[in-house]
Amino acid sequence: MIKLINVDELRQGMFIHKLEVWWVKDKRIRNQMLITDKRQIAMIRNEGILQLWIDLDKSVQAPAAPAPKKDIPQTPFFQEMDQAQSIFNQGKPQVLAMFNEARMGQGLDLDYTLDLVDQIAGSITREPTALLSVARLKNHDDYTYLHSMAVCGLMISLGKKMGLDEHQLRRVGMGGLLHDVGKAAVPLEILNKPGKLSDEEFTVMRQHPIVGAQMLMEANAGEDLLDIALHHHEKYDGNGYPHGLKGEEISLYARMASVCDVYDAVTSNRPYRKGWTPAEAMHNMLSWRGHFDNSLLHAFVRTIGIYPVGSLVRLASGRVALVVQAGEKSLLKPKVHVFWSLHAQREVKPEELDLGDSFCTDSITGAEDSGLWQNIDLNRIWALESA
Repeated sequence: MIKLINVDELRQGMFIHKLEVWWVKDKRIRNQMLITDKRQIAMIRNEGILQLWIDLDKSVQAPAAPAPKKDIPQTPFFQEMDQAQSIFNQGKPQVLAMFNEARMGQGLDLDYTLDLVDQIAGSITREPTALLSVARLKNHDDYTYLHSMAVCGLMISLGKKMGLDEHQLRRVGMGGLLHDVGKAAVPLEILNKPGKLSDEEFTVMRQHPIVGAQMLMEANAGEDLLDIALHHHEKYDGNGYPHGLKGEEISLYARMASVCDVYDAVTSNRPYRKGWTPAEAMHNMLSWRGHFDNSLLHAFVRTIGIYPVGSLVRLASGRVALVVQAGEKSLLKPKVHVFWSLHAQREVKPEELDLGDSFCTDSITGAEDSGLWQNIDLNRIWALESA
């Protein structure tokens, strides 16, 4: 449905069908454009445009304003969880617009990705694990777009661990955000299929790295970004695709992307399977001989942790605890705050426990699904405040 509106009614998420003018000076403004940023609205106003036609069928729902929250103090981790959720909410329409424009054969405008990459990098700098915790909470409809943002964050985190400089971090972040852009050319019935792909469908899917590289080449994205898109499905033993590259024939950035892409995929819930916990993902990925560059994979494990901060774990004592700090001596022995008794099925007074302490007799026996504990005030437990 096409509707004529005044420029004052223009909002993020609206799809411009036609501008009610003959021409504009700013080439960033055009017909057939999704509004993803308030700066685009300001550009349109600056051109003196008073009215425009909106396609309601192609418009997307802009992120709803967050409900007012009680003014209670939060720990840095949970404060950053809120910030990270906001970044994902605001970034999703931008990534969605990028995929839609690519699907319609329009050229990629990479300028709008820079701000999103910088926001993700800022969150990683403030509190490395908060954004990555939020990234795991995807639903089926959001998967393709949020996966791109998650891989961006994982690439930046891994790059920091490896000592990359600021310019390199921005490039690997952009590479993570754009690595799957070729999926815009995959038919939606294949891309969104809830079950296993047929051999013919998988052949179509395997073309997305080549298509993505072509799109990025046309957008003058740079050799490093093309390489990430083209080779993030290569395997260290030469059994990947599309070119069967082996070992260091695969660039450093593409080897990083391979690890980050697979980790986010296997830890995400999909219609046909439940996502693995971080501990399960690390265990399985470490067992896949020849899939990854082992030195990069071990650096990734040290970056994310076997039990990431903010995750929930079961203890040998029959209790559940929140991981609040990575282990200093062992990734298997983090510092935790105990808050739940599995035997009594009730909350207990929070207790701090350093599983790496030589005097500690408790240990982790498995990871818990954090969705089971949504009604528990984890922020209070994190701060070790009394119930």
